[in-house]
Amino acid sequence: MDVLIVLVFVSIVLVAGGLLLLVFSLNQRDFEHSDRLSLLPLFDPASTTTSASSDSNAAPANSAQDPVPSKT
Repeated sequence: MDVLIVLVFVSIVLVAGGLLLLVFSLNQRDFEHSDRLSLLPLFDPASTTTSASSDSNAAPANSAQDPVPSKT
C-alpha cells in the first residue's frame, strides 16, 4: 500500500511539472517559431528584388519586408 501512495505522489508531481512547462512555453510563444521555419522554404528572395528586365509599370518590390510575420 505504501507504494501506491508514492506512485500517486510522483504522478501528481509529473503532471504539475508538465503543466508548468506548458504554461511557460505558451508565455514564451515558442510554438510560433516552428510556423515561421515551416514557411521559410516558400520564400523566394530572388522574387523580391527588381531587375532591369522587369516591367517598368510594375510596382517595385520591397525587399526589406519580411514575408513571414515575426513574433512581436
